[in-house]
Amino acid sequence: MSNVYGLDEVLRELDMMADETDEAMDEIAKEVATEILDEAIKNVDGANRSIDKYKGKLIELPYPVRSITGTLKRSLKIKKLGNGKYKVFSDSTICNYSWWIHEGTKKMEARPYLDDAVRNVMDTRKYIEIANSIIEDILDRR
Repeated sequence: MSNVYGLDEVLRELDMMADETDEAMDEIAKEVATEILDEAIKNVDGANRSIDKYKGKLIELPYPVRSITGTLKRSLKIKKLGNGKYKVFSDSTICNYSWWIHEGTKKMEARPYLDDAVRNVMDTRKYIEIANSIIEDILDRR
């Protein structure tokens, strides 16, 4: 194959590292998507009414979105789109009104529970903790 001593071993090692990198990227994407899903579920899991302390009247809070039947919560899913790509979404075949809750209507304020879940995971930098943990596990295997 090659005339350079040890080059075959180096090339094999590089191939293994490339495979481990792809595996790590996929695992990181899956874990981050799962974290976003968990945050979205928190946003739609409960009553959305509260008493305003200062005015003493009932007011609507954006989160959590009130859950009577749990249909919106059950509609939240993760789908793998490819290697290292996942999508968190609300399945409209389960909950046909999820878009109106997320985007709002002229009579109801938008409650973007998915967008806010992504923003929360990014703002709290949970994705960095997830990536560090997965990379450390891979390095420990070597």
